[in-house]
Amino acid sequence: MSSESPNQYYRVGVLLFPGNDILDFAGPIEVLSHVSHNRNPEEPDKMFEIKTIASTHTTRAAQALTVQAEILLPDAIDKISDFDILVIPGGPPSALQLLVENNAPELELIRKFAALPGDRILFSVCTGAHLLGAAGVLAGMTVSTHHRGLDSLRDICARSNGSDEPATVVTHQRYVDGGTLKKGRGVRLITSGGISSGLDASCYIVSQLAGHDMAAYLARVMEYDWRELK
Repeated sequence: MSSESPNQYYRVGVLLFPGNDILDFAGPIEVLSHVSHNRNPEEPDKMFEIKTIASTHTTRAAQALTVQAEILLPDAIDKISDFDILVIPGGPPSALQLLVENNAPELELIRKFAALPGDRILFSVCTGAHLLGAAGVLAGMTVSTHHRGLDSLRDICARSNGSDEPATVVTHQRYVDGGTLKKGRGVRLITSGGISSGLDASCYIVSQLAGHDMAAYLARVMEYDWRELK
C-alpha cells in the first residue's frame, strides 16, 4: 500500500469479463469511491484508487451495459504486485463455465495475486468465488457465494484442490472474512453471497482499512442499511 504521501492509497483492481453481473462490480466501486469524498483534517485520508481490468478494451456486462477497461489483462498480470485489493465479480453459469473450462487468463490473475506477500485483500462477490475455486486458491478456506451456487462451488473446489489439501468449507452468509489464504503468503480472503451482499462486504472492507466510523458514514451517505458481521 502506497506510502508516498501522508495519505494512504489502496490500489484496487476490479476484474471484468463478458456477462458478469453489474452490481457485483459496480457495488464495490460505488462503496470504495465514496471513501475519497470524506476529508478529515485531523487524520490522513484513506483513499481507494480503482482500476477496471479486462481481456478486451470494452466488456458487455450482463448483456446490458458496455464497460471500458482501464487495464488490459496481460498488463494487469505483469503488474499484479501494484494492487492491494483484487475484486472478482460473479456472473451466470455460462459465463463462468467458459472461463473455467478454458483455464482463462483471469484465473492466472487470481493465482498470481493470491501468491503475493500479505497486507492485501482478495475479494469475491457472488459467484466470483467460483473463479477463485477454479484458480485453486480456496483449499482449507471458509467461503460464501450465491445461494444457488453453493453445490457447484463445492464441486469446483473438490476438483481444483490438491488431494493432500484440506477441503473448502462453503457456507451461505452475507459475507465471510476467511482470514489469510492457506495457499499463499498472507493475502486475506473476503467472499460474499449473492449480488447485493457485495455492498455489505465492501462496507466491511472500508471498516477494516479506513475505520468503522468511515464505513458507517458512507453507508448513511448512500442511504444503505449495512449488515455487519455478527
